[in-house]
Amino acid sequence: MKKRLLFIALLLAAVTVLCACSSDTTTAGSAGQVQQASGQVSPMEQTAAVQEQAQAAASQTLPDSYDPASEEDGTIAPVAANGSKVYAGATPILIEPVDKPTATPRPELTFTYGEYVASKLGLRFSSAMGYDINENISGKYILTEPAAAVKDNYPCTITLEISGVSKAYTVNDVKTSLSQYLSNEGLQYDKWEVMTAAKKTLMNGQGYYNNYRGVLADGTIVRGRVHMAIIGEGQLLTLHVSCPGWYNSSYMKLYDQIHGTIKPIQAQ
Repeated sequence: MKKRLLFIALLLAAVTVLCACSSDTTTAGSAGQVQQASGQVSPMEQTAAVQEQAQAAASQTLPDSYDPASEEDGTIAPVAANGSKVYAGATPILIEPVDKPTATPRPELTFTYGEYVASKLGLRFSSAMGYDINENISGKYILTEPAAAVKDNYPCTITLEISGVSKAYTVNDVKTSLSQYLSNEGLQYDKWEVMTAAKKTLMNGQGYYNNYRGVLADGTIVRGRVHMAIIGEGQLLTLHVSCPGWYNSSYMKLYDQIHGTIKPIQAQ
């Protein structure tokens, strides 16, 4: 009897152990399934994430004037109130605002050259023929494009001027005089921009030149170049070519022609 009871007790103990092991295995398997599932995002969680991203994007306020269609051709979008440019669509390409070719580019101009003699200044040079001459202003010789040849409502004007300077006047002073000249010239324009002055001789004299761009009240774009140089003791020569901006490259040929041919009248 005692042996039978002992056997039953051992049997019950074995069954208990087996049940416990089965329970542990089931729990571990369930935990593994939960752990594996935790590495994935449910569809509801994905939807929530997308909504959060959309809300974040919407919070970046665009200026009232912004038009997404303006980006479709790669141009610059309007500038935001904080000064930063806002882009959308295609990669933006910087459009330089200074007289680039338009849908109808201006043709290059050709000139017939001839000699001019500025007797009061003691100078001779070659430039486009047919320009109107004005020698009525002391110390100046002015050529103006004839009315029939004017482009964009602005005649090309060429001014030669000789002014007196002190014996102590140096090439560094030329740069200062050039800056002052351009400042005065800019007063007649609604918008005014000068480039960077560079050293260059004129009639073998040391000096500086600079280019400019101006916009008149009626929207006319004007480009030009001013070149100053010391051509003798106490003499400062100024060469100024002003022209319609869209033909700038053509009219600068006149500057090159004058620069390469100007000389004293007595020189051969």
